Amino acid sequence: MEFKNVVKGQLTQSLLKTLMERVGYRVTRLGVEELFGEIKYLDLKQYLALGLPLNLRFLPDLLVAEPDMQKVSLVEVKFRREFGEQSIDSLYLDLKKQREHWPDSYAIIMIATPFVKGGRFHQDCIRVVWPNMTEYLNRSGEHNKRQVRMPSGVDVMLEKSCEDTWNSLPTLNISFPQFERVSDGFANADLITSTIKDLAKL
Repeated sequence: MEFKNVVKGQLTQSLLKTLMERVGYRVTRLGVEELFGEIKYLDLKQYLALGLPLNLRFLPDLLVAEPDMQKVSLVEVKFRREFGEQSIDSLYLDLKKQREHWPDSYAIIMIATPFVKGGRFHQDCIRVVWPNMTEYLNRSGEHNKRQVRMPSGVDVMLEKSCEDTWNSLPTLNISFPQFERVSDGFANADLITSTIKDLAKL
């Protein structure tokens, strides 16, 4: 794994962990890189030669528990410079593979270049892919179509734009309601957007 990707991965996980703990969630880092840190320094050939079980290779990054410990969620954290076609395709392939082994896991996507010009709120830079929403990222799938009425009055199906796909994904506070229960939950989340944007400089 490239060093800069290791750094970005560690930083985005730390950002999210700190943010979720701030509003009361209990968060434990998982992921094969966390459990077996030495693999971060292996090249792909060496990594594959280890023969790690697939469910370990695709283990999500975080275990997030509700403050009352009544519910836990496995959460994968993904950072992308932008949410363009190439990013959507890579996210879809990554999450599809992971969810073959961890079908109930969530994914939190952080992007450095929001669609909202000058976007400074967490909902501009963070979205969640619920366990049943993997296909929302399949650009050739049915979720990637929208019906549009043409000037002639005929309805046609067009491919969604990247922004449409982004906007179809739930926000952090909808997915993790503790953000709404804590008085400064939104403010804390909004504070991290500048750091997310700075990750694009790496």
